[in-house]
Amino acid sequence: MAARRRPSGHQWSPKCIRLTVVQYPGKAMARLAMPAAAALVPALLLSAYRTFRALEEQKAVYLRGRAAAVAAHLETLPAGLSTAGMLDAISEEESDLAGLSILDRASTGADRLESMWEGKELFRTERLNDGGHWIFRAWVPFHSPGGLRIARIDLEEESAGFLVAQAREHAAVSLVVSLAVVALSFVVAWHIRRAARMEQRHLQLEHLAQLGKMSAALAHEIRNPLGTIKGYAQLLEERFDESEQTLVRPILDETVRLESLVKDLLLYGRPPEPQVRPVDWSEIAESIRVNAIQAIGERPVRFVASGAAPRFETDRRLLTQVLLNLVRNAVEAIPDGEAGEVTLRLECGESGGVRIEVADTGPGMPEEERARMFEPFFTTKAFGTGLGLPIARSLVRSLGGELTIQPNTPRGTLAGIEFPRARATGGRQMEKEPHGGRDPDRR
Repeated sequence: MAARRRPSGHQWSPKCIRLTVVQYPGKAMARLAMPAAAALVPALLLSAYRTFRALEEQKAVYLRGRAAAVAAHLETLPAGLSTAGMLDAISEEESDLAGLSILDRASTGADRLESMWEGKELFRTERLNDGGHWIFRAWVPFHSPGGLRIARIDLEEESAGFLVAQAREHAAVSLVVSLAVVALSFVVAWHIRRAARMEQRHLQLEHLAQLGKMSAALAHEIRNPLGTIKGYAQLLEERFDESEQTLVRPILDETVRLESLVKDLLLYGRPPEPQVRPVDWSEIAESIRVNAIQAIGERPVRFVASGAAPRFETDRRLLTQVLLNLVRNAVEAIPDGEAGEVTLRLECGESGGVRIEVADTGPGMPEEERARMFEPFFTTKAFGTGLGLPIARSLVRSLGGELTIQPNTPRGTLAGIEFPRARATGGRQMEKEPHGGRDPDRR
């Protein structure tokens, strides 16, 4: 009896994977809170404006009542009293009186009050600015022993301030508090949206971590039977004649392609631990140049290595792997048959740090694609796993750097690797020499 195979510790079953979509409510709350707060501001301003208008009307009502009281007092004064005497008599009881004039039909300007002389108008008021303070002026007809007269009464507008002072303070405090609440609501909404973005980012990172673990487990399970398939295919190829070998070679080609995919999955799911040692940049650049020449072939594309050639500490194997991926992408970005250039450049900062750039003169990529270049399994190629750039960024980060993709000037794409903590020594200048395929300027 054949022995049963013990299950591996890396088995994976689709039944064990469950994707839970969590909808964070904070973003929806922020979307509702911010328009509500924005709509509240004009409502508060309108309410404050209407309140102050109502307060001003209350002042006018009070001052009209005071003017009417002065006119009623004038009717009680004895006959034959002069205007100065009337003013003295009224001032003793009316402390807010700023001026008083008694008009009859013969007085100057009395013709402008014809409607009041005829009894068609009983009250007329206006506001005057007298040297920085406001005067409430009223024309009020009254009956005296000498007949109908009109009193022009000037009252200090500040005398009515006690009516609205407290209400104005309350309105101002309410407005300030309301604006503070609106500002606070904006701050809260901003924090809610920020928390929602952080939560969404956390879920994405957690999903990517689970995806990496699943990919590594799946690749581990595929690698063993894939090796068996490849071994038997190679054995068959050795035993078959030339005509039969053509039937086996596609199997070998596909197994090689699957091995590359498995390698990428394992590298994405389980990044290696960097072995940092001093390296010579010129050796790395030479290795990249040789591989770039092979990738270019007979295409009219030039490969140019320029910049300084210092020594600095890094993992040579991982950095070379990243640069090979970037250079291969740069070569493939230039359309077949078109002349172009791929540049590899290293720069050392005056205060420390190393920056490596890989640029091409291809057509570039749209902003939408560039924003998704580091998403796992996203690719614009007909054949590709979409793991090249995510793995490259993961390796660069493990080396203490950061990988960015941005437009090149005047055209193309520029991949930049920044090592801010690297310390370079012996930075001699590299010669800028074109290498690669057929010279595009040669006829």
